[in-house]
Parts: sequence; C-alpha cells; structure tokens
Amino acid sequence: MPRLKSLLKVTGTMDDLTFYHSRTEGYLVRRTHRHDAEKVKNSPNFERTMENATEFGRVTKVATLLRRLMGNSFKSCGDARMTSRLISTLHKVMKEDKTSTRGQRMVGPGMSELEGKEILLGFDLNKNYPLDQILHAKPVVDLVTGVIRIKTDPNLLQWPPTATHVLFRSVWVRLDTAAMKGDAVRTETDLFERDQLPTDIALNPERSPEGPGQDLLLLQVQFYIQEGPKAYDLNEGRACAVVGV
Repeated sequence: MPRLKSLLKVTGTMDDLTFYHSRTEGYLVRRTHRHDAEKVKNSPNFERTMENATEFGRVTKVATLLRRLMGNSFKSCGDARMTSRLISTLHKVMKEDKTSTRGQRMVGPGMSELEGKEILLGFDLNKNYPLDQILHAKPVVDLVTGVIRIKTDPNLLQWPPTATHVLFRSVWVRLDTAAMKGDAVRTETDLFERDQLPTDIALNPERSPEGPGQDLLLLQVQFYIQEGPKAYDLNEGRACAVVGV
C-alpha cells in the first residue's frame, strides 16, 4: 500500500493509464484514449466531436471573462467547484441560442432567450452558502438602472454566530460574447452593525456598464467580525448569486 501511494503522488502517464489529482476527490486514474489529430479534424465521424469541442472552448472563455469582470471580491466568494459549475451552467445557456447552428452557438444569444435567463438566474457562486438561505428577502432588481433594493426586517439575515457587521456588494456586468470583452460596475454599502440595519438597503451604481452585450447583476452578502478598531471579513456565511439577467 505505501508503494501504491508513492506511485499515485506522481501525476502523469504510464502505458495507457493517466494518474491525476482532483482537489475534491483525491488521486484518480483513468485510461488514456488517443486519436489522430488530423483524423479528428477532417473525418465526418468526428464532426459532432469538433462541434462540441469548439462550443465548449467558447463557453470556457466566456466563464473566464465573467470571472475577471466580477472582480476579486466576488471570485473569492466562490466554492472550490465554482468555475466548473459556472462553465456547466453557461453551456446550458448557450444551448438556448436559437439563431445559430451546432458548433456556432454562443452564450450571448442564449442569455437573450427567456429559457437562458432562467438557467442563469439564481446561480450561486458558493453552494455551501446559497444566497436565499443567508438573505431571507427577495431583492428587487432593476436591470435598466442596475439598482438592487432590499427591504429589511429583524429576520433579514442568517447571521454567523461570531459576526458583528455585514456589508452588501453588487456587480453589474455587461458581456459582449461576440467580441469576448465587457465592462463591470461595482457597488457596495456601508458596514452595518448587527442590530442597526437601515430600513431599506439600496445598491445604486454610479453609471451603466459601457458597450454592447447582455447584462447580469450579482449580489453578495459579506459578514465581518469587529476586533478592536478593525473589522475582519468572515468566510462563514459568505453568499453571492446572480439576481438579475
């Protein structure tokens, strides 16, 4: 057994076996399949494979662009599998593109369809802390102005036991998936004490994102603990989700 563990610590290939490490599942092994590159590109038998590969590559680029536009505060909110879940979700959105043929479908046209919007709406960046379990109120979202409003009450939040303060953030993203570029406008509230939330919370962007594309709004709840004169952010209860598409 020690010898096997020693072997698995070295990722790579041996004969037709590939050893690799998954952060969530540990060390794994799979059989290696090899295809001639030119045959895959030119053979009609692999036409569907090439279409799928092209679309998957396009979706991956959109996911990378979206993560970059969200900014560090939102990216750090995500769980260990956030990127793979985002790619999977955007792939489903892409399939709602009703204007393009297979192999040419794009995320943007899929987002413009009602079915695509419904797939993306409510996507949680952190499945360990779904937004609707942390925030017990439905945000009122205006995609024209990018404003998010939250009506407060005593049971508004599922507070972590050690949290003393909370802050709300939003990011208004505009994705141009044809040019593979975009713009984002970030907004955040003041730091509110646990027992001193305002009657209404409003995230009002200073401007609209520039350029063409499809819009989406994300909302984040970030808890803090006050220690002396400084407040430190907590990982516990950190929730973020798509609230408008």
